[in-house]
Amino acid sequence: MLRLFIILTTGPGQILIEGHGHAVPIAGVSLLLTSTDQVRVGASGACYGFSSAELQAIYRDIRHLLPPVGLNMSMLHTVHTVAAEPALLSAMQSLAKMNPVAMLHFVLMYCLTVDGGVGTALLQQAISGDCDMFEFIYRHRLQAWAVQRYADALGVPVRKFNQIFKEKFGVSAKHWLLAQRLEHACRLLQTTPKKVIDVAFESGFSNHAHFSDSFRRHFQLSPSEVRRGQPVLPAAGRIPRTKRPRHES
Repeated sequence: MLRLFIILTTGPGQILIEGHGHAVPIAGVSLLLTSTDQVRVGASGACYGFSSAELQAIYRDIRHLLPPVGLNMSMLHTVHTVAAEPALLSAMQSLAKMNPVAMLHFVLMYCLTVDGGVGTALLQQAISGDCDMFEFIYRHRLQAWAVQRYADALGVPVRKFNQIFKEKFGVSAKHWLLAQRLEHACRLLQTTPKKVIDVAFESGFSNHAHFSDSFRRHFQLSPSEVRRGQPVLPAAGRIPRTKRPRHES
């Protein structure tokens, strides 16, 4: 199940999620929506986790204040930080010691005021009935499965599955899965000595030729060129292959 983590940091630092580091460049409040409990912070931070059930009551209290925001798969497992002054962070930490739920309410209201889009989307996504479905897809995105396999595992007709996914994210499940697998493969090529064929299989590709062709179209580089250290353009600088997820109004 998804949990919302609130991380208070008094200075720049790092958050470890399942052993992978995520830099926090400023002092502030970080929000993280994820299904893992393996979230760790350094000495300059404090971490508090809340279940979707705990968020439901708060949502009922403040939903009239929330602007409509659509779900966005890219927000899962991503650290979102809102700047906060030291005195405010100290007050949040003191409140957490006395009443964690009251601290949660206070932090969410602060984040909604300062950066309403992120706070709203995370809160709504955490309590959405569709979240288990999307969490399953995310968790198994690197399996060498066709879209039909995901639909079957969730007990949903594939046509309905594709319709729901496209409505929520503005991109087809097939294109989203392909992009996720290619980005993962790129990271492995840049950070590990694994053979290209092993990277392909680990990233959800069962056919090496299909992997190489898809990789070149997506990055405008071959896997071997990335392995040799050729710079990869940021996503915004590449030729787009899929539409960006859109927010619902």
